[in-house]
Amino acid sequence: MKVWNQAGKLIKFRIGYFMGTFITTLLWLLGRFGISFGVQEIIDTLIGENTFFSLDLKTLFIIIPFTFLATFLFGSLLDILFWLFYISGQVLLRRNIMRGLLRKPGAQALPDTSGEAISRFRGDVDNAVRLSYTLSIRFGFVAYTAVTLSYMFYISWKATSLIFIPFMLILAVGLTGRRRIDKLRKIRRKATAAVTDTLGKIFGSIQTFKVACKEENILNYFDTKCQTRKKAIVKEMVFIAIIDSIYLFSISLGMGTILLLIGPAMNIGAFTIGNLYFFQTQLWWIGDFLWMLGDMIPVYQQAKVSYERMLKLIQNQNETVSAEELVESGPIYEWTDYPPYQPILRSEKDQIALLSTKNLSFSYPGTDKGISDITIEMPRGSVTVVTGRIGSGKTTLLRAILGLVQKDQGDITWNGELVTDPAQFMIPPRAAYTPQIPYLFSDPLKDNILLNILEETADIDKAVELAVFEQEVNGFEEKYDTIVGPKGVKLSGGQKQRLAAARMFVRKPELLVFDDLSSALDVETEHKLWERMFSSGAEITCLAVSHRPMALKRADNVIVLKNGKIDAQGRLQDLLRTNEEMQKLWEGDLNDNET
Repeated sequence: MKVWNQAGKLIKFRIGYFMGTFITTLLWLLGRFGISFGVQEIIDTLIGENTFFSLDLKTLFIIIPFTFLATFLFGSLLDILFWLFYISGQVLLRRNIMRGLLRKPGAQALPDTSGEAISRFRGDVDNAVRLSYTLSIRFGFVAYTAVTLSYMFYISWKATSLIFIPFMLILAVGLTGRRRIDKLRKIRRKATAAVTDTLGKIFGSIQTFKVACKEENILNYFDTKCQTRKKAIVKEMVFIAIIDSIYLFSISLGMGTILLLIGPAMNIGAFTIGNLYFFQTQLWWIGDFLWMLGDMIPVYQQAKVSYERMLKLIQNQNETVSAEELVESGPIYEWTDYPPYQPILRSEKDQIALLSTKNLSFSYPGTDKGISDITIEMPRGSVTVVTGRIGSGKTTLLRAILGLVQKDQGDITWNGELVTDPAQFMIPPRAAYTPQIPYLFSDPLKDNILLNILEETADIDKAVELAVFEQEVNGFEEKYDTIVGPKGVKLSGGQKQRLAAARMFVRKPELLVFDDLSSALDVETEHKLWERMFSSGAEITCLAVSHRPMALKRADNVIVLKNGKIDAQGRLQDLLRTNEEMQKLWEGDLNDNET
């Protein structure tokens, strides 16, 4: 991976901030140089030594306060430009990572845990941006160091040369100690990711822990993760303190070297008290520059690893996704409001006439589980129900059609036109999907249904009625403003499914896709849901996974899956006469209903 290329593009994204940071860094450092130089001139003037410019005290006392003020202003402007560049780079990377994740098949979006993914957005983004933004500061230090060393060599080339001996210690510590710091930092970040991941799982499973009365166990487990993170943080901080002490020792050693060398020079006036003050103040800044120089290699290495980890997150076996997408320029709206949501626009091409698949296949990596050679046709206004035993591939078939998993082979066509990217195509207004276990946000009912659709453009009441959810809404004290809790914890399984169905209905898609929608519903509610759907006046085209008799009876085409392949398809009545697998499934449903 060409890390410098990525860093350069990140700099180019906000080149104005970068150049501003470089210029203000240089001006701020030169201001510090000017202050030290001015105090040197005052000291030498007071003790009667020769000065560089031979300015009188009055002039010096007028110039130095203005230099202080200018340095303060340049430092403040530096902080502003620095953070603008830093935050802009972070936002761009996070925007592009999120865009990359949303482009991937939904069921295969994360290669690792959610905690690991969060660490990519946090730590890895920070490492990548740091390489770019520190270049502006380092370039400023290079220019400043060149000016300062030139003047110090002019004063005493011998003293200036010898103080680099302790400075080499700083450079060595910067090169070696930073590697250890980076290693400890990785351990700390991994421990932090484990804490974040565990915390997310706890919040999503509180009801399970309470029912099982295992609150104490999970708290002990969480405490173990926290203790691991605590130890990692302490180790990192202790080692950093040791490195800092070595740095301070090196600066003191440099000052001691100067004091040993300048005695004879001061006796003959070749090295003044003012010069000694200047050397003392500038040693810290030159030491910082050498520390930054030693820090450059680990910063580069960190950025390289972070870019690779971020690329892996958005790539996930798709080699066409390149690192260029991580730093691709785009709007981040730091000075303007985020543009309002655009209503779903429909065209004639969006209207479904025929959806078909040919030889559609997908296998989960490393297994033989999936679907194989699925060929079906779904004309407009038809109801297609997929049924089969547990593990027969029903949900996988829906996911492959919708692009939630990336098909291995086969074609999907919409009105005779090949769908090359189902994940981007099978979305409203063309298709909408309600999974068996829908994801809900800890937000009001209304927000969970609309999901950023403008309320004035949506008929939310009609969608809720179609989903047979109006009684629940009216029963809640706060109606549509009722908070559902994390992952809808305040709702039952059936209520979650119907709320998700309302989310789908409000978008009025051409194709409705259900994954066992009525599995958590009682018979009466299920009957109402199907009746309202087909009596709504709209021409419904539906693809559903179900084993319930009511759905199977309404189907124009029942697809029986067995071991990932189509065992038979057709009308229910015909399949009950001709297909053994359908007969067994039907008899099982009858027995379940009777009990």
